[in-house]
Amino acid sequence: NGSESAIRGFKLAAKVQGCWPTLTTLQRHCRIRSYLISARNHGRRPIDAIRDALSATPWMPPQTA
Repeated sequence: NGSESAIRGFKLAAKVQGCWPTLTTLQRHCRIRSYLISARNHGRRPIDAIRDALSATPWMPPQTA
């Protein structure tokens, strides 16, 4: 199930760390994970999306009409 797999990483990280230190760090984690999942769903390798983002040419999903 896509919904369950999307939150699995958050649950695991919270279990390992005990909790998220701040709301800001949780938001950052969610933003990065969402970006990587979107890239993967559009056929991009996550490592390529990371490289492009760090080189100031981030991958963006295609615009829908």
